[in-house]
Amino acid sequence: MYLKRIQIANYGPIDLVDVTLPFEGDRPQPVVLVGANGSGKSILLSHVVNGLTAAKDLAYPDTPEVDTGRVYKLRDSSYIKSGKDFYFARSDFQDAMSFEEIRSKQLKQQYSQPPVGLHGSHMQSAWSKMRSDSNDHFFSSIARDKQKAQDAFSKNCVLYFPPNRFEDPAWLNEANLRARADYMDVQHMEGSTSRKVINYSSLHDNQNWLFDVIYDRSVFEAQTVRLPLSAQNRNNQPVLLPVHAGYSGDATRIYEIALQIVRSVINEGIDTRLGVGRRLNRVVSVEGPAGQIVPNIFQLSSGATSLLNLFLSILRDFDLSGTSFSTPKEIRGIVVVDEIDLHLHAIHQFEILPALMKLFPMVQFVATSHSPLFVLGMTSVFKEWGFGLYRLPSGERISPEEFSEFEIAYRSFQVTHRFADDTRAAIERAQKPIVFMEGTTDIDYVRAAARLLERSALLEKIDLRDGGGDGNLRKIWNNLRLFINAASPQRVVLLFDCERDVDSGEDGKVFRKRIPLQNDHPIQKGIENLFARSSLEKARTHRAAFIDVDDAHTRTQRGEKATVPAKWTVNVDEKSNLCAWLCNHGTADDFQHFRVILDLVEELTGVGGTLTHRTQST
Repeated sequence: MYLKRIQIANYGPIDLVDVTLPFEGDRPQPVVLVGANGSGKSILLSHVVNGLTAAKDLAYPDTPEVDTGRVYKLRDSSYIKSGKDFYFARSDFQDAMSFEEIRSKQLKQQYSQPPVGLHGSHMQSAWSKMRSDSNDHFFSSIARDKQKAQDAFSKNCVLYFPPNRFEDPAWLNEANLRARADYMDVQHMEGSTSRKVINYSSLHDNQNWLFDVIYDRSVFEAQTVRLPLSAQNRNNQPVLLPVHAGYSGDATRIYEIALQIVRSVINEGIDTRLGVGRRLNRVVSVEGPAGQIVPNIFQLSSGATSLLNLFLSILRDFDLSGTSFSTPKEIRGIVVVDEIDLHLHAIHQFEILPALMKLFPMVQFVATSHSPLFVLGMTSVFKEWGFGLYRLPSGERISPEEFSEFEIAYRSFQVTHRFADDTRAAIERAQKPIVFMEGTTDIDYVRAAARLLERSALLEKIDLRDGGGDGNLRKIWNNLRLFINAASPQRVVLLFDCERDVDSGEDGKVFRKRIPLQNDHPIQKGIENLFARSSLEKARTHRAAFIDVDDAHTRTQRGEKATVPAKWTVNVDEKSNLCAWLCNHGTADDFQHFRVILDLVEELTGVGGTLTHRTQST
């Protein structure tokens, strides 16, 4: 049961996404969705999960996860993208299984003609199927084909791990009271199943299932051979001594895969095994040659527990499907994980998680992530184009190098001791006053402004440096002021972007200043606020992707109507491209408001004379 294609239009932040998921022959490639918060990653997953739960509830109507006749995901006109008349979503799965929905702002009969933007046959077909007295339509290709739904679940693991999944810690008394392993209560009635698509907290179920696996292996699959002894019985026959010769069978094969997962998660060697406590303390433990390594798998860290749950759940769900298998390579299905890097330590993200995903090559993983380390690990294990990396809200497939969070992560790592050490070294060696700005594009803009406004001589007298974001500038102010005043003969200026909540301040040779904000400007964040609207419109004419636009609109709040002005935001993935274009094509008129920065730099560094204004701050 693989996802083949997902289409979404006019939904939340998404204009149009149309992704055909990647395969290598019949093997699905893992898919990772990336993008800033609010870019639509969870929205996309919700449409996939909506189809999975609808199919499951048809296959097993007596144990639904969603009330009968309902859907997992709400359909509501408030999700329609601003300025649009409808939203549409469709998920296409293997074996001609598809689920689609469309919703309009008003009843269909109120439209004199179909809304603008019904692109493609699927959208047009969904619109045509909507009743004239309705503004909503949901379609399932298997709505009456219970057998197809049952076949899909009987041959696949089907799992969804939401972002609010959580396991109680071992130290919480309530969790300890529930920690005792027990036999599973498996449903065997027609129309019922013990399996669940949505997994919020599955460690207890996994522990009980492991207990059953270990029990079956020990009781039913233990192998013995009878070896003759030199002694004879009273009938002069050789005495045969039964000797344990290992284990063999389905439970043994499952146990070995589970053990492989456990060893990977806790980073232990081949001598590790799983143990079961005595009847009065029936817990599943991890044992090593020298004794217990983990007395109770409830006691693992949240990161290790998260990984263990994810991959044991895959194993358990496929086992409960009734399909026989011998190796992880035979396990098929779809596993959807929102925020797959949740709770994970760096080594888990980079090394262990991708390796465990590789262990299940026929499982289609569809996951969201913010973690550059996870993407780097996926690149290391699957190679650059061995997995699908898609950026939302556009839905375009990108290479790992295009993942903008890499730069963000680098800035985050700059707050470490190495950043502080590098900053100290630069200050000690400084032959000129140093001006720290929030990013490299800020520096590029200031250099271009100085050139166009005939102030280049000023830049020869100072050292412009990338401060790695406002967080690092704050750290310099908070943590390095004493060092600078003691060790540096030069002034150090920290220049913050216009939207930052910082006051002007001076402490000896260290100065803190915020770039003045232009009010009534469509861009209220970043140094781009200094460009005139006409300059930015020229850039948008060249490439519309430079700037994201929320058009002006009317909002009613508590019965009062108000006009919300247009809001422009520099696209995070286009920031450096916009900077390059403006620096190469801009004129002195375009950069005229940058005089305020040049004047500030000249004043605060003292290269243009003495300071005319000082604000004491601690």
